[in-house]
Amino acid sequence: LFRSDASLLPDGGYTVKVIASDAPSHSPQEALSAEKESARFEVDTTPPQIVELKASVQGGSVHVQFRAVDSFSPIKRAEYSLDAGEWHFVEPVDQLSDSKSENYDFSLPLAADASGQEHVVVVRVDDRYDNLVSAKTVVPGK
Repeated sequence: LFRSDASLLPDGGYTVKVIASDAPSHSPQEALSAEKESARFEVDTTPPQIVELKASVQGGSVHVQFRAVDSFSPIKRAEYSLDAGEWHFVEPVDQLSDSKSENYDFSLPLAADASGQEHVVVVRVDDRYDNLVSAKTVVPGK
């Protein structure tokens, strides 16, 4: 019986070779064996990183900037939540999530009575293999 925990393997490309033999229960002349090698597959268990997360109140909105970076696979999706609200999808600056590094720059409108209050911005990013990371920043009130 073979059991594997992919998190024990470094990120990368792998193939698996299985060799089966009935030699322990047969004489050398009667023993049979066979082998099969898998197609190449990728293992990626490392989440991306969120770097340079900044947010500030500008007029009646919160301006948010950050970069998402992954060492192995492309960034698939980014989302944000303002003040523990619902999650919202956000596009990268180049409008296409297709590389290992994506820049994000967007503004979130605030209610008229909320511009002087403290705000919490949480962002989360996942890569092609659904490894997820989140980060937060607090925008001080005035």
